[in-house]
Amino acid sequence: MSNMVTRALTGSLIVATILGGIYYDRSSFVGLFFVITTFGLWEFYTLAEKGGMAPQKLLGTIAGAAFFVISSMYILRMIPLVYLLVIMPLMFLILIAELYRKSESPLVNISITLSGIFYLSIPMVLLSYLSYPPAYGLRDNYDYNPNILIGFFLILWTNDTFAYLVGKTLGKRKLFESVSPQKTWEGSFGGAVFSIVLAYFLVRFFPELRKRDWLVVAGIIVLFSNLGDLIQSKFKRSVYVKDSGTVLPGHGGILDRFDGVYLAAPFVYTYIRYLQ
Repeated sequence: MSNMVTRALTGSLIVATILGGIYYDRSSFVGLFFVITTFGLWEFYTLAEKGGMAPQKLLGTIAGAAFFVISSMYILRMIPLVYLLVIMPLMFLILIAELYRKSESPLVNISITLSGIFYLSIPMVLLSYLSYPPAYGLRDNYDYNPNILIGFFLILWTNDTFAYLVGKTLGKRKLFESVSPQKTWEGSFGGAVFSIVLAYFLVRFFPELRKRDWLVVAGIIVLFSNLGDLIQSKFKRSVYVKDSGTVLPGHGGILDRFDGVYLAAPFVYTYIRYLQ
């Protein structure tokens, strides 16, 4: 089976799984993204280890995954506020645990461990804000509504897909050759155009945002998902690996597939909050 076919089949499965998990209800959303966050954290710390660092891989993954699931369940009104008190002790356990490790670089180890939580868990928590009405002003209604979140991923995938296809077909001018030699200006422009076109029509299906707001969201996603991809590429180049993992055939690892989400989510969240 060719790499293109493998990539297409895996991509279709990813899309179906994420849309199904988001659309079904808030519990399936939290469960699905808990798994994604957990695998992403483990991959991040594994990359750091390949770079000669020694993050607290297990504790960092547990703390980051717990941070996501507790915060998201609170945001989605699944648990009361008191459960958030669990999060802070988990973060400080990372500092305490370093006392019992034989390492010459405790500050680096702690910094890398906490960076993984900041880089991966916080953006996933912010996605939760996009899936309930207060995110766009209906403060008296706490029903789960995944429309903005689904729109977010549809735009992101459109940008990724057409940037890849247009780049493969027409790409000549390198976008950032020292970091990602395969990316081209033509591919980035193609992804942006198709994303904007999709956003123009999304208001017909997801009226929670106005047309101009969907267009702004698309612009934010295009810009910051591309930057997120480049950042992840730089991480991988620094430790001399092609992919962050192998869990997704044809796509690499979780970090390879969700690199754009990690950077785009905070900026989309900020814009949505601004609209209030």
